[in-house]
Amino acid sequence: MPTFRPDLESIPRYVPGRPIDEVARELGIESIDKLASNESPEPPFPAVIEAVASAASTLNRYPDSSCYDLTRAIGSHLGVPPDAVWVGAGSSEILRCTALSVGGPGTSAVYAKPSFVMYTISTVISGSEPLEVPLTAAFDHDLDAMLGTIRPDTTLVYVCNPNNPTGGIRSGVDVGAFIDAVPSTVTVIIDEAYAEYVTDASYASMVSLALERDNVLVARTFSKIYGLAGLRVGYGVGAPELLAKLRRTQAPFTVNAPAQAAGIEALRHQPEVEQRRVENAESRQHMTDELTDRGFEVAPSEANFVYFEPDIDASVLGDALLRQGVIVRVLGGGIRVTVGTRKENQRFLDAIDAVGAEHA
Repeated sequence: MPTFRPDLESIPRYVPGRPIDEVARELGIESIDKLASNESPEPPFPAVIEAVASAASTLNRYPDSSCYDLTRAIGSHLGVPPDAVWVGAGSSEILRCTALSVGGPGTSAVYAKPSFVMYTISTVISGSEPLEVPLTAAFDHDLDAMLGTIRPDTTLVYVCNPNNPTGGIRSGVDVGAFIDAVPSTVTVIIDEAYAEYVTDASYASMVSLALERDNVLVARTFSKIYGLAGLRVGYGVGAPELLAKLRRTQAPFTVNAPAQAAGIEALRHQPEVEQRRVENAESRQHMTDELTDRGFEVAPSEANFVYFEPDIDASVLGDALLRQGVIVRVLGGGIRVTVGTRKENQRFLDAIDAVGAEHA
């Protein structure tokens, strides 16, 4: 039997939303709607699909490990220098490599709970100690409590804004003040995976601040509003000196050629991105209103999902919805539902009504 690291079993595994085909086979249901993984209900833009098809002809060659063209496209889009952009296989790789670069035994990392599970996974993989801070009663990051949790051995703090799985935001003023108060020896990751969905005027990206500080990294992704979850491409923005250190733990060639081509083309379609933001906000509000009318307390969301904590056991409700042909994400005592198409959203609401009638 091989020898493994002694803490291997303590590393949590990421559990993805169940695939549609798997659920259909298990339950014998032909029609399944998946609202569990915060995927875009819309496919990539047609020009992006064409760019991916064209890039497929180069698959006999390794991709550009530096992501030269995509890096410059992102820099141009954000108005930042190319050397302030770091491309990875989804923002998850950016998070994991950062944890590996600044963490290790004898260090700790601070983050909210519930929040993106990759913070826990990355922290434990790196050998750091996780320091979890509960959200407020309003499902927001408790930034003051997070500041109070930072210890002398803390090297990394995560702020998910908007937060996954609850969807809430902290204002740009609040996040900026938080960054000002964090010791300069601590790297701060502002995870903005859902930033493109935000409509609240108080929100502000921390990209510009990341360029001014040597301990701030903003993480973004093409997996959500751009509809490229299946290609795995994301990026980080920060001071060039910081990125040069963090990316030393990144393997070569992690972002394939079709993913790079897709990202470049996707950035050219900002009017379509704006349309998706507006449509998502309308559907998100509709789902929030409908769930509220049914007696659920729904967390305020600025992302492409809604979160609520039902009166009955969340896993029981999640399983019942699954048997109605709707896949949602059960997270502890809460349920997160992705904003889908109008048809998918209505099917979810109908399933909630059907389950409610069964348990009446």
